[in-house]
Amino acid sequence: MTVTDRTAWRAALDRRARTTGPGGLAQRLRHPVRTSYPSTRALRRRRHRGAGRPSTVRTFWGQEMTIALPEEVSVALRRRGFVDYDLTAFLLSHLRPGATVLDVGAHIGYYTVLAAALAGPGGTVRAFEPTPSTLTVLRRNAGRFPGVRVVPAAVWSHRDELVLYDHGLGYSAYNSAFEARLPEAVRARIPSVPFTAETVALDDYVRAEGLAPDFVKIDAESAEAHVLAGMRDLLAGGRPVVSLEVGDLEVAGAPPSRTLVDTLTAAGYEPWELRDGTPVPHRPRDHYAYENLLFAPAGRWHTPQDPQEAGPPCTI
Repeated sequence: MTVTDRTAWRAALDRRARTTGPGGLAQRLRHPVRTSYPSTRALRRRRHRGAGRPSTVRTFWGQEMTIALPEEVSVALRRRGFVDYDLTAFLLSHLRPGATVLDVGAHIGYYTVLAAALAGPGGTVRAFEPTPSTLTVLRRNAGRFPGVRVVPAAVWSHRDELVLYDHGLGYSAYNSAFEARLPEAVRARIPSVPFTAETVALDDYVRAEGLAPDFVKIDAESAEAHVLAGMRDLLAGGRPVVSLEVGDLEVAGAPPSRTLVDTLTAAGYEPWELRDGTPVPHRPRDHYAYENLLFAPAGRWHTPQDPQEAGPPCTI
């Protein structure tokens, strides 16, 4: 894809991001159904009943995707055409054509599809997802790109079998080997059906496949420490840029996010946070709310000295 394409996509993303607040009034008036229906209350009722249906949307850059309403990632795509502005904007600016991407916790495939579109025909994307019902939607989305392969497994520290919990269509983004990262009142009302999945360690996988990943996105619902334990060789040798979801919700058996940050810094990585899609140096904290942090090999990125310089000079 061309620089012009990326610029146009960023403009489209920014327009979609302005659907909240006074600045988004005109867009909400132009697209009242897309931006407001169904209501949050109606979605909550449907999630608790386990009701749902497949649907199709177009992302902010015009790509058709299959979604699974009333699941919340699907709702975001239905209403706005994107998920997580900052990480999306970062990838638009920094993921180069031909890149190799590992999407750990691919869910229905938003980042899988975005990475495939940005990496282009010469790129390689591997999408890891263990939940059988979610895999159906993911495979449909991934099948639109020849460079994408779905891996029906949970990423872990080693090869094994693992019991995970499926919380139904509406809460599939929270499926995990641990308790759902949701308030206790919500956890008490939703299904939690155990299922067994095969696991894979990233070091073993990339070695067997002969891959050299440039970027690894990790959103593993409290299993991040196990994912990192299974990619020690990759962190020491391949040195990909890593995106890591953090957030401390006191899930039993899951270490605090600061431990994950310390694990990556001990491996020679520097932490960065995203501000409007631009990485800036991050100072580790003792407690984290939800966000996606980036980790780049030490010295690979630098803090711009010129205020007009736009972020790190390298791509991934």
